Amino acid sequence: PKYPAQAKTLACAGYFGIRDNASVVLGLPYLSQEQFEREKQQIISLLSGPHFMNYRGEPTSINFTKVWVMPEGYGSLLWSEAQANKGVTPDFTKLSVAIVDIGHPTTDCLMVDSFRFARGASKSEAFAMSQFYEQVASQIEGANSQSLSLISAVHKPRGERFYRPKGVTQPTNLDDFLPNLKESFSREVCSRVLAWLPERVTDVILTGGGGEFFWEEIQHLLKDAKINAHLAAPSRQANALGQYIYGEAMLRALANRAAKTGN
Repeated sequence: PKYPAQAKTLACAGYFGIRDNASVVLGLPYLSQEQFEREKQQIISLLSGPHFMNYRGEPTSINFTKVWVMPEGYGSLLWSEAQANKGVTPDFTKLSVAIVDIGHPTTDCLMVDSFRFARGASKSEAFAMSQFYEQVASQIEGANSQSLSLISAVHKPRGERFYRPKGVTQPTNLDDFLPNLKESFSREVCSRVLAWLPERVTDVILTGGGGEFFWEEIQHLLKDAKINAHLAAPSRQANALGQYIYGEAMLRALANRAAKTGN
């Protein structure tokens, strides 16, 4: 689709049966300040207001009254800070923290200093799980790196990682090469992170599906660099949970403001 963020958001609304008035918080890769702000405004413009659609043959409508867009990965910091309030993690509001969100298309690296987002020091790059799947597929004749069966096999426990491309009689045991690939890819990710990492950063929060997948390897590499590593948990959901916390806080602030002004 021409506007994938719009299509995905409306599809999610249809899937979860969200109708009438609603608010939404989205994450967007932070490739540059200029691009982020431009795409942020585009998304807000596209989503704000009423939408009418057919979802699985059923007519439905939704009106987005508020649309917020934050850098991909920032939700994990908000979620991790919520856990800090429960004594689970350090108080990230007092630290110089980097959030490294290893997703499917991009790895998003955000710098947050005492809970202030450092725009100039943050970035996203197209080196993430999709590249890892390409490396895995290159080891198997006839494999497609975008195959859901291959991706599923990669994430299965050791001893259960078998994948058979279409037309092939015998499955490949990914355990024969996956550990070495995982280690080398982790080193490359960590090398890129350390090359970017601002010198005042003391703690790194790993998040996203890739953050969880490479956690064991990357945490040791960061430890060698004298960096405290933390895994957002649950990693795959941390961003969305943090975005939900943000949305709740914003709606609460709007309600309080309206109550004070009498509007």
